[in-house]
Amino acid sequence: MALRDHKSVGEDYLAGAPTPVVHAFPFPPAAVWASLLDADAWTHWLPITKVTWTSPQPFGVGTTRTVEIGAQVVEERFFAWEDGKRMAFNFTRSSLPLSAAIEDYRIVATPGGCELHWTGRASAVFPLGWLITRQLAGGIRAGLPKLEALIAAEPARFGLS
Repeated sequence: MALRDHKSVGEDYLAGAPTPVVHAFPFPPAAVWASLLDADAWTHWLPITKVTWTSPQPFGVGTTRTVEIGAQVVEERFFAWEDGKRMAFNFTRSSLPLSAAIEDYRIVATPGGCELHWTGRASAVFPLGWLITRQLAGGIRAGLPKLEALIAAEPARFGLS
């Protein structure tokens, strides 16, 4: 399947995103952050087939990865990175019918754990961009309890003893 280039978007594009999805975790921020760095973990909580980090560690601004969702392929580039707190990326190329897309993951410490705040936005021919944005948010909302269950089931994998 051919990949199409996407418009490069960043922080300002997030301003038009809908209300963030927020999930409270009973784990310290470091455990949730470790789960976001674990390529295989993504396949357990989202309808993702494979995640491949295509940049060497340490990860940061400029890091790239490829995500496979069945037959669909998305190449991503991280434009914001704060270890343990935030990762945000845009889609640079994909097989999806999009002109631009962005996702932002923020981890906020709370008493007794943390919250993950996700914001995302996609653009395409109307109404497809709006529908895909809603689909992304719905997938994240449905997936975060599965991520919580994965961390609880495999605490050592995510730095919990």
